[in-house]
Amino acid sequence: MKTSLLPKLIQDINEDAVILWFEKSNRYVVTSKINSELIKLYMNPDESRDSFVNKVSKDFDITRLNANALFDDIKSFLKDASIDSDSNENSNKIANAPTTYINEFYQFDDKIVNIHYDSEIIKSLIHPQIEHHSIKKKSEYDIQFDVFRLDDDLYLMKNGIPVGSFKTHLFHFLQGKFALELTNAIHNTKIDNWIATFHASTISNGKESIMIIGDSGNGKSTLSVLLMAHGFDILCDDFTPLYEHNLELYRYPAATSIKKGAFEALKPYLKGIDSLKTHTNGPKKVNIKYVPPILSYENQASSFPCNKIVYVKYDSTKEDSLNLVSSENILETLIPDSWISPKELHAQKFINWFKGTKCYQLNYNNNDFAVSKFKDLFEEL
Repeated sequence: MKTSLLPKLIQDINEDAVILWFEKSNRYVVTSKINSELIKLYMNPDESRDSFVNKVSKDFDITRLNANALFDDIKSFLKDASIDSDSNENSNKIANAPTTYINEFYQFDDKIVNIHYDSEIIKSLIHPQIEHHSIKKKSEYDIQFDVFRLDDDLYLMKNGIPVGSFKTHLFHFLQGKFALELTNAIHNTKIDNWIATFHASTISNGKESIMIIGDSGNGKSTLSVLLMAHGFDILCDDFTPLYEHNLELYRYPAATSIKKGAFEALKPYLKGIDSLKTHTNGPKKVNIKYVPPILSYENQASSFPCNKIVYVKYDSTKEDSLNLVSSENILETLIPDSWISPKELHAQKFINWFKGTKCYQLNYNNNDFAVSKFKDLFEEL
């Protein structure tokens, strides 16, 4: 019983913290080194409850009652961490694509993509992010996607083959699956070669990249557009893929979404923002504009190394600051909204990559401060 609950990987990530990876649930947990040693003691097949209680009560100078409670807490934690978290958001149910549809074409460097949308509502889930790649109808294309709804399910097909189906209220999973399939197409690879796709924005100075994370509404996309206006390149917005072969972050060619509250703030830095169409997004009917990249997609580098992650928080009530933070704090935000490959090799590569990153938190209310700090970060060795 104990062996089946054992974390597959246990890795130090700094002097004080350890990351555990549970293969069955594909779950990552950051804990202290002391907790890690207690878990290892619990998992030792030669240790009974009594011997565990005896050792812990002696080594940590606690009562046997508390040592018994600790044994039960570890047992409960390992059971919870090992539960398969697959909630079946994605399946490959078979359905016939509609014969009438809205037909759109897009070009990404040398790739021509044709997408059939079954309605304007379905089109609004994908088209606004890639509208700046729209081209006139072509007689030949490299890839065809069908995106449609039947009853309460959203379907995605690639070249006539089902690649995903999702409940309508989980439309963001459809968007993520499409983004991954499009990324595969434009970078000439397949899903098995990606270690992870992070819910993060990423910017580059043409040599390296910095990943920007933050809770929804904390201003990471707004900051990305601000940095773009100051000469940086937006590699990705909200969808950042990590490749297994070179451990670099790859470009995803979507426009950057900014919410209504940022429109006025960005006007001094971004010409033409008023002319961009305002879209209504999601069940909360949030007003959004999609800002296309300033640099042309063609002839831009596909990927850059990344060894810095910045948690961003816009707060007009706090002083501007940029500080190093613990890896645990970053992982708490990075992992829950991201997809990470369930392969053990990829889990090990992800941990090794993450161990090599520096983690920061940026609190800002002054745009010039934020831009100057990112310039400093790019200049760091």
